[in-house]
Amino acid sequence: MRKLILLSALSLFLFACSSDDDAPAVDPLLGTWRMTSYEVENEYDFNGDGTASREIISESNCYQNETILINEGGTATVFTNSFLTVVANLVPGTTDEFTYTLDCENDSDIFTLLWSKNGSTLTFIDDDQSNITATMISENQFSFTVSGGFEIYSGGFNVVSEEDVTITYTKQ
Repeated sequence: MRKLILLSALSLFLFACSSDDDAPAVDPLLGTWRMTSYEVENEYDFNGDGTASREIISESNCYQNETILINEGGTATVFTNSFLTVVANLVPGTTDEFTYTLDCENDSDIFTLLWSKNGSTLTFIDDDQSNITATMISENQFSFTVSGGFEIYSGGFNVVSEEDVTITYTKQ
């Protein structure tokens, strides 16, 4: 009788415990990603610290809280909070020296993208069916390049410089 009770108790214990192997795997892509780099082609010293850099977030103190929430089901929500406008003014008496005026505008916007992943390629599709193709740098970082995504203006609305920008997001 003792053996029967012991076996019954052991059976209940074994069947009551679940294994972590039974739990569905959570896609590591899901969650909040924050923009951690906004790198342009040329170096600038917008912040006046004496060190030029291609990294616009540190040079401008803009794009500090830009995030993407990647959801299950192939949707992502983008939260933007700022937009940088750079105006170049030619230094009098020179032909190639400029001073820059920066305006980091609070410009909040929320929009939805579709996403898919194939190997190390992450594709986002917006409402206009435009594709943004990102590359997974690691399990916790991806980046993509926007052709002509960084513009410097002269005076009014005249674009005097247009550069590619590589944007990197890091998992939070």
